[in-house]
Amino acid sequence: MINRYLCVKKFFIRVLLLLPIVYVGFGWYVGLNYARKAAFFGPYPDIPVVVKTGLLGSSLEDISGASALMMVVPPRDVTRDNRESAYFMRTGYFGIPGSWKFDFAPSGTSYGLKKAFTLTGSCSRAICHDLKNPDRNLGSLSVSDFNDFLKKTGRTGDMERLKPYLFLARLEERYSWVYSETVLLSKAMGNIFKENLTPYDVLGLVGIGVLFIALATRSFFLWMYYLYWVFSYWFARIGYHEPILAFSNEGWQVILWSFWHGFILKEGRLFLVIALGLSAIVFGIWALLDLALMMSKKTGSAIAFEREY
Repeated sequence: MINRYLCVKKFFIRVLLLLPIVYVGFGWYVGLNYARKAAFFGPYPDIPVVVKTGLLGSSLEDISGASALMMVVPPRDVTRDNRESAYFMRTGYFGIPGSWKFDFAPSGTSYGLKKAFTLTGSCSRAICHDLKNPDRNLGSLSVSDFNDFLKKTGRTGDMERLKPYLFLARLEERYSWVYSETVLLSKAMGNIFKENLTPYDVLGLVGIGVLFIALATRSFFLWMYYLYWVFSYWFARIGYHEPILAFSNEGWQVILWSFWHGFILKEGRLFLVIALGLSAIVFGIWALLDLALMMSKKTGSAIAFEREY
């Protein structure tokens, strides 16, 4: 009976240790196969776009200074022309996921020179580019809207290529707490609570609870396992979006920078900071008390030995 209990316990511990590895592995698999190099679809000569000259009854030039605004629209939004909007077809192509430039000054650079990194955005958006001017961004469609466009135009081959991104889009939209939209920012944008008062920082709140349970049960393993999950959650996001950063010194500086400026501050990880701070203080005091107790026991044993002899 005892042997069976020990076997079940070992199996349970192995599963607990493997779960974060599976989570990190999936994130890095997505990053290496889908985020590291964008997938391009097209070019298509029949991309629906709209040109707006006004907004809510006001002239666009009076609002923004631009005489007109062109952007891609889902096929279902294409309607008859009106005074403010004109719909027509444009030749272009789509890229998934999108990317953006991030300027970062690595340590050791002279005169504060910044280095530009190309970071990956959300896998749930298809970015539209003008064929004649690829640097011109015509806007974006959600992956589901882009799939509707492919379905409506009968491009079944591209629909098959799009299937993995449909899965990733659903993952990001329904379970945004699993993988954030980018390696640096998330939907939280510094907010601590959602509109329904559910905290964004569930990981930090769990950490405070785990910390008190670990102290009550004197289980250092439980606290280390929680920190193991914190590291896995952070490192999996890096692989999900930017695995290439892990293979350069400057990339690791961006990763460490993102931990503090993207993972904690931007996502409102106040409770995680509190949990880590409390653990450093409490476990430090705990270690000092154990050391003092051990030293007092040794001193008492030495005194007793001297009295005996």
